[in-house]
Formats: sequence, structure tokens, C-alpha cells
Amino acid sequence: MTHATTEQFNELQEEFWKKESEIETAAREAITHNFDVIAGAYGFTDADIEELITTRDW
Repeated sequence: MTHATTEQFNELQEEFWKKESEIETAAREAITHNFDVIAGAYGFTDADIEELITTRDW
């Protein structure tokens, strides 16, 4: 499920690149943090955040 969501962020990043922009560092960190918080809320407190978003391209 997290990989599918990460792919959607990848698609969003492509749109930014088309406009000669990108998802900024602070936004990338916030997105990553949110994945961690959501995983924890669903009981995956030991989840490896890098594994959750391993398909990211941003």
C-alpha cells in the first residue's frame, strides 16, 4: 500500500519537473514523516521507513 502511494508522489514529482521545479527538501521530509506517523497509527511501529518508501523518486 505504501509503495502505491509513493508511486503517486513520483507522478507528482514528474509534474513538478515538467514545470522546472521539484518537491522541496522540507516537503520530502514532511511526506516521509507522515508515512512514519501513519504506519505507527496502524500498529506498524517497527516499520523501516526507508522500506515503506523504497520506490520513491523524489
